[in-house]
Amino acid sequence: MSPKPTPITVLLVDDEALVRKNASTILKAEGFEVIEAVDGLDALYKYQISHDEISVIIMDIHMPKLNGISAARRIRELDFSSRIIFISGSTFQAPSEDLADAFLTKPLRGRDLVNAVRRVLRQKKVQGPAATEG
Repeated sequence: MSPKPTPITVLLVDDEALVRKNASTILKAEGFEVIEAVDGLDALYKYQISHDEISVIIMDIHMPKLNGISAARRIRELDFSSRIIFISGSTFQAPSEDLADAFLTKPLRGRDLVNAVRRVLRQKKVQGPAATEG
């Protein structure tokens, strides 16, 4: 019998409980493991203790305590190759391409969410800014 494949873990960050619940249900139905965080500070803490198992981060932009952009910058300082999908209720808030691997607007549609996660996981990531210098 072949070993069971290692599940892909997603860190899901949103201050709205209903958004987290719905997105988590969608992701789990597709076989992903989900770690939930309620704001940017919680995301930073959970990333620091579980970064080895987290494959992709889905993060809301506007949250209390620490917004998604600031949290993502701190996470990128810890691990430049982290994969981050931003979500927001407004298309006017799309983050810069150097910070976001993908951007989705709320309300999230299940297929769009799953496709974005799979697409981001297929992308090759450089290990840091020095990797692109010639």
